Amino acid sequence: MQLNSSDIQNLNTYTKNPYETSQVANEKAQSTASQTSVEQAINNAAVSVNISMNAQTVLFQMNSSDLVKNNTLTQAGLSESQNAVLAFLSGEHAMDGLNLKDIGYEGKPILELSQDEAQELVSDDGFFGITQTSDRVANFVFSFSGDDLELLEKGKEGIIQGFEEAKKLFGGELPEISYKTQERTLSLLEEKINSLKGEETTQE
Repeated sequence: MQLNSSDIQNLNTYTKNPYETSQVANEKAQSTASQTSVEQAINNAAVSVNISMNAQTVLFQMNSSDLVKNNTLTQAGLSESQNAVLAFLSGEHAMDGLNLKDIGYEGKPILELSQDEAQELVSDDGFFGITQTSDRVANFVFSFSGDDLELLEKGKEGIIQGFEEAKKLFGGELPEISYKTQERTLSLLEEKINSLKGEETTQE
């Protein structure tokens, strides 16, 4: 094989400073890994919101007598995606690699709950109530972002994405509790972001 002048130049550069070349390659690898990590964190934030909103929607509907039969949400008229959500909430499947235990839920499979039990879960102090759900989602973002403004913004994007996906899944509308949960979640993130921006301004 015949080397051209460009090949020779590149080979000479590597021969003169192999450590520098290796360091550049390592930095590129770290950058790629970091980008993948951020993208995964955003995806997980979206999944976390999606799971919470799906659960809130189903629990809210379980309190409607026309949707409950023998303590189980009827699947009649639901789309394939909605039935997949029901299968997930029943404990049969994971969603994007996460299950209910991964987000801290240790109770009965949601579709096996009575109406009273479902109501308790979305009450003010319930696991899927506004406060606990918004705290859980916001704290998840804080856990990977720390005080990094860029990562906080990425996490916020993931939460908005997850909320929109949940809306599409249920025909563009969610129960009021889901909107209030989203509002409080974003408020917690904005509070953190504004606090950090204020610190940066003070330092300048």
